[in-house]
Amino acid sequence: MGVNGKQKGNGFERKIANILSERFKEHTGLEQSFRRNIDSGSFFGGKNQQRAQTHDLSKASFGDIVVPENFKFSIECKFYKDAPSFNSLLKQDIKQWDIWLKQATQDCINSNQNMALIIKYNNVEEIVLINSLLLHSVLIDLGINLPIFLKYKEFTIITLTQFLSLPNNVFFYPQ
Repeated sequence: MGVNGKQKGNGFERKIANILSERFKEHTGLEQSFRRNIDSGSFFGGKNQQRAQTHDLSKASFGDIVVPENFKFSIECKFYKDAPSFNSLLKQDIKQWDIWLKQATQDCINSNQNMALIIKYNNVEEIVLINSLLLHSVLIDLGINLPIFLKYKEFTIITLTQFLSLPNNVFFYPQ
């Protein structure tokens, strides 16, 4: 029997919510400050984007993960079996990433947050795609020299471990 893609994706979203909750529990003071978004893009995402023009967005949740109010990122999660080829990365032509990045960018615009796309492939460490200009300016401001592995178009690709090793002020607005 094949793998249920929806269940696989939901499970990955829960895993990421738990990782984020654990990473930031000291900062938030909560055991579970992140959770899977039960709408997971279905209400405002994709073909339903026009709803963002006709609904009150002040209490809306965007992305795959519901984040604390002062968190700077909208989080989109994707888990697929096979990673793109190295050749497609060199050519900067990964159609699936382009679709995901469009969706994630749409959510970050609607939520007025920065975009982080977390991707997992079988037998590959989780990666995060984040706007290169944003990441570069944050690192310069903080005096952090983070080794950058790859770039895809206007996005930097770092491991989830690298992303989560950044200081809390990268992730949260001052209260």
